[in-house]
Amino acid sequence: MIKNLSLLLVGLLIWGCHAHHYQIYRYDNGDDYVSEGLVRIVDTKTGKIGYATADGKVVIAPRFAFGFPFHNGVAKVTHNGHHGPVHGSEGEYHTFESDHWFYIDKQGYEVKR
Repeated sequence: MIKNLSLLLVGLLIWGCHAHHYQIYRYDNGDDYVSEGLVRIVDTKTGKIGYATADGKVVIAPRFAFGFPFHNGVAKVTHNGHHGPVHGSEGEYHTFESDHWFYIDKQGYEVKR
């Protein structure tokens, strides 16, 4: 219940940003989850991925074609690629495919792994 309330709050705060049109990234038919204090957001005009805090503060403005949730202080992201179906899922599940993945820290800077 607290998790759902937190995500609702994030959604309302992000929705309320008049200068930007961001929403929480949709994951498995629902809103993305908070991971290490950050949630993925999407710019509704460009489709780019970024990251915000649980209270709605945008930390990394959407600029990535795709990004995974943060894990151990970093997130795997890419600037290009495409969505594709997971083989054998009959179109139910999708993944993001790219040849140019890299990692960022929680300030959005590229880090070596």
